[in-house]
Amino acid sequence: MSIPRITIVVASSLDGRIAFPEGGESHLGSEEDRKILDQNLSMVDATIFGLGTLKAHESTYLIKNHNRNNEAKISKSQPISIVASNSKKFNSNWKYFRQPIRRWLISSSKVDNSSNNDFEKQLFFEDSWKKTLISLKKQGINDLALLGGAQLINSFIKEDLITDIKITIIPRIIGGRYTWIPPEQTNAIFNLKRLWEIKSIKNLMNNEIYVHYKKI
Repeated sequence: MSIPRITIVVASSLDGRIAFPEGGESHLGSEEDRKILDQNLSMVDATIFGLGTLKAHESTYLIKNHNRNNEAKISKSQPISIVASNSKKFNSNWKYFRQPIRRWLISSSKVDNSSNNDFEKQLFFEDSWKKTLISLKKQGINDLALLGGAQLINSFIKEDLITDIKITIIPRIIGGRYTWIPPEQTNAIFNLKRLWEIKSIKNLMNNEIYVHYKKI
């Protein structure tokens, strides 16, 4: 059984940081990068991110439509938003639970439906992400955008599940601990022979560069 196409969508500094050292909500890219983000997310059936990302932003990114006057309005069509978390505690005051989106939860623990009734659907993590993704495919998810955080991205990479990486390089050196791939004690777990080819590359405003890599 096949799995959904998995695309990492990320904006990163030159030194691989996705947030400032103090943490919290941040988006490093320019307005032009956000437009590309809108385009990329409009092509997927669902997005997925971890609880840490949800706590940092307390919301998810909503796709916007841009008219000829460069005015942006929230699109009526949004991908399903999937949270991967074993926690049973979600803050109902987060903006996330008021956004006009469909919300799903993936958890490896038995979930108390009464405590998480803000999620339309709750799926069980089936020993590996590959098995879980097969279940998502059966639910009609053919294209999935992986938005973070680092631990979740790392778990997908360990199983060699990523098909595309769409990354905007921000010409800044930020420092701190918020990298989009967490440090590992050994690289033995990774397929070091994995190669990626450039499908497209684009110069953006503020000297940013957007690159779409595809797994060979």
